[in-house]
Amino acid sequence: MSEAERDDYSGKPDAVTMEQFDRWLQDFGAAWQNLDAEQVAALFDPEAAFFETPFGPPKRGQQAILAHWREALSKQSDVVFMYRALAVNGDLGLARWAAQFNLIEAGVRIEFDGMLECRLGDSGDARLLRLWWHDREAPKRNSAA
Repeated sequence: MSEAERDDYSGKPDAVTMEQFDRWLQDFGAAWQNLDAEQVAALFDPEAAFFETPFGPPKRGQQAILAHWREALSKQSDVVFMYRALAVNGDLGLARWAAQFNLIEAGVRIEFDGMLECRLGDSGDARLLRLWWHDREAPKRNSAA
């Protein structure tokens, strides 16, 4: 059994609306595009779990999530984030997401396509974010656009 299966993040099923979930996704995307790790971490509950991949070990708590995003964003530039909220049920939101960014040290542009699972608490902060994604090298973006 994986850690993702062992832990129960469902808690009591608060009713999250599609509008609340969409707002969280907008804020997450804006924080990522602004390369603002503090803004990303502020979207999470203090005891939240962030799974960068579904079977990887989670980053637990706001400070660990902040450290992860500081490290990740220090290697990225020119981020574009897109999403489509697909469904909400209780505290659970599901979305398809895509992102592109320059990987600074490698000098390449990477694009991602994936799904995400997000559980929001009463405060609107994420108690859980789990990502599934696939990536590939993308053409460089025209900076004059």
